[in-house]
Amino acid sequence: MYNGYMSKINVLGASCIDILVDRADRKEFFSGKYKADRIMTSFGGDALNEAVVLKALGNDVSLSTILGDDPSGHMIAGFLKEKGIKVNGEIFRKGIDTYISLVLIDESGERNFVGSKNGSLRLYDLDDVRIDEDCRIVSFASLFISQKLDDEKLTVLFKDIKKRNIILCADSSSIKNHEYALDMKCLSYIDYFFCNESEAKDLCRADDLPECEKILKKAGIGNVIIKAGEKGCLYKGNFYPPEEKIVCVDSTGAGDSFAAGFISALAKGEKIEACLANANRCGGKACKYVGATAWTAHL
Repeated sequence: MYNGYMSKINVLGASCIDILVDRADRKEFFSGKYKADRIMTSFGGDALNEAVVLKALGNDVSLSTILGDDPSGHMIAGFLKEKGIKVNGEIFRKGIDTYISLVLIDESGERNFVGSKNGSLRLYDLDDVRIDEDCRIVSFASLFISQKLDDEKLTVLFKDIKKRNIILCADSSSIKNHEYALDMKCLSYIDYFFCNESEAKDLCRADDLPECEKILKKAGIGNVIIKAGEKGCLYKGNFYPPEEKIVCVDSTGAGDSFAAGFISALAKGEKIEACLANANRCGGKACKYVGATAWTAHL
């Protein structure tokens, strides 16, 4: 599971190509005659987004991901090389397709996704995980994104990470198989857990965010951070608001930038309040531009 690269932060998970349809009218999109304001390609996936932001913020970061051995996969690999992001192990897999996501962005900046059931993003497995020998922080970028990694496998992985005294962060995604927080053994190994409001409510089967926080803490998570959009984030029963009000152009990757901002401050030894502030700041900046990590070009 481990190799000889030397990095402080390891990000594990998905990379993909995003095809962004800007200002998409969902009702008209499938009419056969729809003309969008703009269509563009971008690089995405939770793990790739986090790694790009962490690198842009000056961190020593490497990425463990898988791609199809196809033109899209090689485009992503070229992008990672251009960004100076180290990739752990052999990332190309023959016989699978690199995941491509169609992202419909509406007038409010919110998104709807269309993706493949069996693309590379869904196939990341234990055998694909690579963690550096000197790793200080692991970020598992999306808890439910892979159809291969169930609670049993994640428990094996997370337990192994904690045996090495590595700080373990994990971001959620939409549950896929009616998972319930108190049934998941893997959660008890997580030091910092990020999820948005809808993810928290689904995972906890509750409608009240403070109640969700209590359930997630009962599941054994060290620190629960619930992303709450314009309200900022919820931590230990208190909301931490963002420093400025953002006009959202595209929320794609905002949660990944939030997590990366938090982890970047954590890696520098900042106190939790400073980590939360940096997370809000980075998540907000991501919403100002079309594309998951486009904002990093303006640092």
